[in-house]
Amino acid sequence: MKLRSKLFYSYLFLLVVYAGFTLLPAPSGVTLALYHLSSLELKLISASIVIIMAGIWFAGFYGYAKLHKYSENIKGDKDGKHVKKISQGILVLALWLPVSFTISAVLSYIALKNPSTLAATTIIKNYINILIPLIGFILVGMGANGLSEITKSRPSYRTTNLLALFIVYIGLIYYRLLVTTPSRADIYHMSIWPIALTLAAPYIFMWFIGLLATYEIYSYQKKVVGVVYRESWRWLSLGLAWLILSSMALQYLTTLSARLTDLSIYGLLAVVYSMLLMLAVGFVLIALGTKKLQRIEEV
Repeated sequence: MKLRSKLFYSYLFLLVVYAGFTLLPAPSGVTLALYHLSSLELKLISASIVIIMAGIWFAGFYGYAKLHKYSENIKGDKDGKHVKKISQGILVLALWLPVSFTISAVLSYIALKNPSTLAATTIIKNYINILIPLIGFILVGMGANGLSEITKSRPSYRTTNLLALFIVYIGLIYYRLLVTTPSRADIYHMSIWPIALTLAAPYIFMWFIGLLATYEIYSYQKKVVGVVYRESWRWLSLGLAWLILSSMALQYLTTLSARLTDLSIYGLLAVVYSMLLMLAVGFVLIALGTKKLQRIEEV
């Protein structure tokens, strides 16, 4: 990612806005009392999260920049348009955390100053958190489907059924957690049916198309020539799969938000940092794969 590119400036802009709305407002007195923290201690914790986020976001933008450049170099090849579609999906996924976290920070500030807007801001945040990655994985899936058709490596009937069965069980567990969570109204500010139809269902659909795209990319790399080329796509497929698993874990945790408040500050930080680490691994794997692809073109 070039330091004077529009992509880098977008990264800086989102990071500055996110950091500003996270660090500058006065900490909530309720939060300080609940976890027995001073204002300085909470600011330091928030600053550590901002720093980690900066690294994760950079990995995402870096991965897209490398894949985009590679797709431009091969745009005349038969797989060029499909790789470009995947790069567009990676761009949306790279924007997922910066955009959603930045908007969430702004909306949280608005809700803090105007408590009457809490329900509306929470609903907006929930829909942004699903809409962005859903679009990203749809684009990746379209590109992965095109690549699998070129190499005639479409998933078998058995594989598709096993994947669908896995998603059904994951979806049922997720729905069960949604129904039984005691603080559902505080988390979503909607009744169960709108949650199930407009949040849970899109998440389950996204997990399915994301895992299917991952499998198609993994199958594609086994059919192409070149050890480094295959390794590049393997890293990319692993990174996408890891992001899907991270999304599952994040949504499961969201349904358990009420129980998380019973944890000590150390337990809560362990959960938060673990989730950030999961997200970081996914974007780093994607960055490693796309970096290898770019190196192939430079040889």
